[in-house]
Amino acid sequence: MANALIYCQSGGGKTVNATRVDGKMNLLMCSDNSQVVLNNPEFKRDNLDIKIIATYDNFITDFETAVKSGKYENIILDNLSDIFDLGILEMEASGKYKDIRKAYLIIYHALKRLARASGQVGCNVIFTCWETFDDDVVMPDGTIGKRIKPRLPEKIIDSVLGLCNVVGRVENKIGQDGKVHYYYNYVGSAKMYGKDQLFNRKYGKPENIFNGKDKGDM
Repeated sequence: MANALIYCQSGGGKTVNATRVDGKMNLLMCSDNSQVVLNNPEFKRDNLDIKIIATYDNFITDFETAVKSGKYENIILDNLSDIFDLGILEMEASGKYKDIRKAYLIIYHALKRLARASGQVGCNVIFTCWETFDDDVVMPDGTIGKRIKPRLPEKIIDSVLGLCNVVGRVENKIGQDGKVHYYYNYVGSAKMYGKDQLFNRKYGKPENIFNGKDKGDM
């Protein structure tokens, strides 16, 4: 079993592409526009169970419940960027934290534990994230540019990505059939975060993220 994190801009196709893997899966979805997204007919499949998560605490416990059920070959957590934001909002609203930095630390540790646990369960786990970028990154040729990355707090991004076997950016191209075809870009560089520790691919189809059937070219 393995774990992966995929990311792209909002509306870029991360959720539907995460569900293209084979086998029974559980999509745990935390998003204000989840009902709009789920109107996509591609989510109407017998092998896909969907649960909308309303609170930060429920997200953690529902993940644990899904793992313990033993029903799923894949669990998808959509998405970590939104989960972090939701956790902070809930802790601020609770009034329990005079110093909000304590709330941030609690969620930092919780997400790192979640990433570590995802590599030790009896099924594949996919995290999704929105994307952002770093400014003023020095490129190999000495120029200054931007680096695309998952939108996670700076204090934990390296830990979370380091605990995932695969990190890929959702991208697309127009095929010879005139249709949009999605793929994951696993190429880590000065311009973007990415890696594939499972099969050392540069690119791959979403449905093959855990099976290595791709040649790695696009």
